[in-house]
Amino acid sequence: MKKDQSIITADDHPLLLKGLNDFLLEKGYNIIGSGNNGLEAYELIEREHPDIAILDIQMPKMSGLDVAKKCKENHLATKIILITLHKERQLYDQAK
Repeated sequence: MKKDQSIITADDHPLLLKGLNDFLLEKGYNIIGSGNNGLEAYELIEREHPDIAILDIQMPKMSGLDVAKKCKENHLATKIILITLHKERQLYDQAK
């Protein structure tokens, strides 16, 4: 990732979201918004057109997978990075 690229983040766990944002900001990355669920993340992507979205795979209202799918269907150029603490192989396969 280039440090001048715009980034949004989303996770339904406030502590993880804060930790991710703090880490990225400390490293000099350009965070332009954060959401607490998938719907907020998608709305941010639609409104702000970030270069990158870092999303939890499993969130309320819309999963990170669903956000990625909807972005692709609507031809949004944002690159999606999905993160998870879950170890189920099925989640990794779906994310491909």
